[in-house]
This record gives sequence, structure tokens and C-alpha cells, in this order.
Amino acid sequence: MNRIVTTGIVLRRINYGEADRIITYITPDMGKISLIAKGTRKQKSKLAGSIELFGESQLTFMIGRGDIGNLMSARLISNYGNIVKDLSRTNVAYRAIKLINKHLESSSGGEFYELVRESYIDLNGIIDIRIIEIWFELNFLAITGHQPKLSVQSVSDNAMNFDFNMDSMEFTISDNGKYTRNDIKFLRLALSHKPILLSQIQSSNSTLERLSELLPLVMRTNGFEY
Repeated sequence: MNRIVTTGIVLRRINYGEADRIITYITPDMGKISLIAKGTRKQKSKLAGSIELFGESQLTFMIGRGDIGNLMSARLISNYGNIVKDLSRTNVAYRAIKLINKHLESSSGGEFYELVRESYIDLNGIIDIRIIEIWFELNFLAITGHQPKLSVQSVSDNAMNFDFNMDSMEFTISDNGKYTRNDIKFLRLALSHKPILLSQIQSSNSTLERLSELLPLVMRTNGFEY
């Protein structure tokens, strides 16, 4: 059996037997993998501290005969411990990995790995949670091929107000529309800028509120439930 070394972020943990756990990881190069971590529920387990949620670890494992490999060692690389100090940030982080685990194909990995990793970095700081959620959901949609249409042509007139059409996944000009040009501009920037840069761009509270309501609706319309 081959010994493999990679990095991983925990998506899910379930108890197995009397003292073991089965850990589902997302990795940058091997997609989603499941590993059995033997004895991790014992008090003196050497693996226990490296398989917690909201961290990034270097993993060494052996491929087993079935779908589940054997975790040999895990060394914590990054610990985003501030996330668990705030319930709202903890909930956002947990929903993110739950979504990834539910909808991620086993062969996928790299882009989703960076999506989770960047979310952890930002949730570990003081950036407005709404910015992180908007960024995460929009980029998740983009990676999965369900990005809303934000083309210049659709908003190039002098119109100031827009509605969003869920059937065509695009903004349409409407005199009484609830969305503004600034809302669309923010979404465009979110596709090319990380949350730390988005937080430095002047954006109104109302823009963040509107987009925080819109993106979850777009996610659900495309079949992505948290």
C-alpha cells in the first residue's frame, strides 16, 4: 500500500466503533477523501488535536482496500481558532463545509479547497461576515458553473434600478427594482477580489443587506441547500 502525504481541511467527522473516527477531508490535489483515524477518541490520542474543525493539516495516510484510507499522522499547519470564539462566525464556517461536503464530487478539490481555506482566514479576523458570505456563495456558484450573469451589456444603459430574474439568472432594468448599479458592481468585484480587499471598498450597508438576501435565493434556485 502506498503512503500519501497531502494537506487537508476537515469537512465531516463521525464516530466509528468504540474509539475511532471517520474523517472526511477536502484536499487540494486529491479531491474529497475519507480516512479512518484510529483511537482518536481516546484521551491520549496523538491525532486528536490535528483533526479538529476549522484547521488545516498535513496528512499522511495509506490507501485501504475500500473507499476509506487509514490516517497515519496529522500535523496542524494552520489553526483558525478565533472562529469558534464567535457563534455567528462559527455558524458561517460550519455551513460552508457542510455545503461543500454535500455537493462536492469526490474528484473535485483544488478550487473548493481554496474557497474553504480563504473563508477560514477571513472568518478568523474581523471582516464583516456578510462580505465573506457573499464572496463565498458567489464564487461557489462560479466554480460549479451557476454564476449569475453580470455582463456589462445587461447594465450598460443609464438605468439605476434593477430586478433579478431567477429564471435567466440575470439583472434586468426596472424603474422600481430593488437592486442598484453599485450592487452589481460589488458582485463583479467579488469574483476577482478576496474578502480582505472587498472590505476596503466603500460599500453601503444596504448593498450588503440586499446581496445577503439575494445570494442564498440564487443558491437554492440552483439546488444548493445548506
